[in-house]
Amino acid sequence: MYHLWRKTAAVFLFSSLLALPAFAAEKAVSADVAEVAAVEVTGSRLAESTADVPAQTYVITREDIDNSAARDVQDVLSRVPGVNGLLNSASMAQDKSSVLVRGLATEVLLLVDGVPYLGTNYMSGSNPFDLRSISLTDVDRIEVVKGAGSAIYGSNAAGGVINIITRKPSDKTTGSITLEGGNKEWFRGNVHGTVVLSDDLKVFAGYTRTQEGETKTRLANPATGLYDYAKDYRGNDYYFGFAKGPWAFKAELGDSKSEWDYSSQGYNSDVWSTERDRQKNEYKRFMLNYADGVNTGRLYYYDNKRDVTDPYATTNYRDKVFGATYNRKQEIGTTPFVFGMDFRHENGNISASNSIDDLYDKSRNEYAPYIETSVPIGDAAFDIGLRYEHWDIEDGDDANEFIPRFSLNWANRDGLLYYVTAGRYFSMPSFYQIFGDSRYSVHSNPNLKPEKGWTYDIGVKDDKAKNPWNFGVFYMDMKDKINYETTDFVTYEGHYINVDEYRAWGFEGQYKWNFHENWSYTQGLSYLHAEEKTGSSDWTRSNMPRWDISGILNFKKDPWNAELSAHYYGDRQLTNAVYDEEDIFIVNAAVSWKVDRTTIKLACVNLFDKEFYLNNNGYINPERRFILSATYEF
Repeated sequence: MYHLWRKTAAVFLFSSLLALPAFAAEKAVSADVAEVAAVEVTGSRLAESTADVPAQTYVITREDIDNSAARDVQDVLSRVPGVNGLLNSASMAQDKSSVLVRGLATEVLLLVDGVPYLGTNYMSGSNPFDLRSISLTDVDRIEVVKGAGSAIYGSNAAGGVINIITRKPSDKTTGSITLEGGNKEWFRGNVHGTVVLSDDLKVFAGYTRTQEGETKTRLANPATGLYDYAKDYRGNDYYFGFAKGPWAFKAELGDSKSEWDYSSQGYNSDVWSTERDRQKNEYKRFMLNYADGVNTGRLYYYDNKRDVTDPYATTNYRDKVFGATYNRKQEIGTTPFVFGMDFRHENGNISASNSIDDLYDKSRNEYAPYIETSVPIGDAAFDIGLRYEHWDIEDGDDANEFIPRFSLNWANRDGLLYYVTAGRYFSMPSFYQIFGDSRYSVHSNPNLKPEKGWTYDIGVKDDKAKNPWNFGVFYMDMKDKINYETTDFVTYEGHYINVDEYRAWGFEGQYKWNFHENWSYTQGLSYLHAEEKTGSSDWTRSNMPRWDISGILNFKKDPWNAELSAHYYGDRQLTNAVYDEEDIFIVNAAVSWKVDRTTIKLACVNLFDKEFYLNNNGYINPERRFILSATYEF
């Protein structure tokens, strides 16, 4: 412990010393800088809005969420071109709704209010986060920035960064209550509110209850007609906090229980026919934040527990993370800088009821100084982001990474922003990948290296126009991609190794046409050509659909709001001949009516109740769901 805190103190001392040249050059922060609102922008610590970030950026507002048919965060993210949120939970326990960004899952970074939210016990090809622990009713907006973000945020930000900004206290004492009901035993209730105690002191709190009945998740083989089912889900989410001046504190707590069965896989023993698999999740997240427009400091802690029970044993997974971050905005002459330091301590643990000892209980520490600046070059700007990361891993190989990102961007008089960006990224392996799981014959590999690569983007956007739009082209490659190597095809024993390569190119864009005071239409487009290579084998095509095309039609005229959305995924290639490669086409619809303080909404997901196979394992898209909701504001 002494060694840990000694390193932490040294790192923060180094970060403080970085400020000396800035203070020497400028003895006092200008009044203009001091008056800047304490706003953090996803993808850049220098930009004042996502419209200024030199990358493909998308913002989903609370109004967008309220007008849509989305049931959860996964549904909402599917609105973004190149983000695929159709996949049901890989474990069929409804615990981990998945999303893919530019064909990647593990290499996607999720932030919750700017804090990296990553577990330590995930496998390759799955998200390192749990979207079910984020209640949609408590989301204020979602910002998605495509491309490499490791120079800004560190590990896992290869395909992109998703920042979920939760509700903040309102400027007056207020609140609301929402009740939802639907088929498949769907129920959700939410209550939240703010109490203003003084001019600069506000307290806020909220609670959400979610229930869901039997739903299909997987069809093992069309010939058998047997499905796997998620049988039952019950979830509770709580939050509370306060805001006073530049200070803010927030706590989020939650739990969920779920059951499911493997009927489609033909388990016919007495045990498997009478016992369902069960899962219990618990999470805690705490954050203390200071932001005055110049200085930003944050302390955070989260604790995730997941207990999975099958007829033979219960396996306990636990992630605990403590982190601290500080950065400062400063001008030297007329050149803006942001410099700072991140510290992160992770602990991962797995134990099982049929094992005397823990399968593993390991820790590691991250130390990362960084700096960002923007240098004017005529009418253009050259943005530079530099980050150095040191990972001290218990019983494993330490990792040291230098991560640069460079961008040349130019905004013309009409508001168009042109940019060319090159960024390096890396993704640390999880504890599960490094130390294995002896219960399932997954052996350890303490020499596992991080995944590494570069992403290149070129594009143009005008997010501030009456009809905002963007379009970009990208290329990315990855070395040392982690994959599971089976050494015994009878027991499926094996370990994770750095053997794969990944490369992808494509283009994506979005155009919102506000063609009438009551009507708008948003067209999304994404094309992805992705390939993978294992060892000395040839490059093979990824089974991701190449085309992702969406259209969203909105109508708004008091007291009515309506939305009709259609999504098409085309040019698919599945390697399992059992499943049909039919293109995916899904339509959602929602209509709401608001008078005074009451809003009534009727929504439908998968309006035509079409069933598609999403991948080689027979997982299917969500079934048709009708939901009726009522919200009262007080």
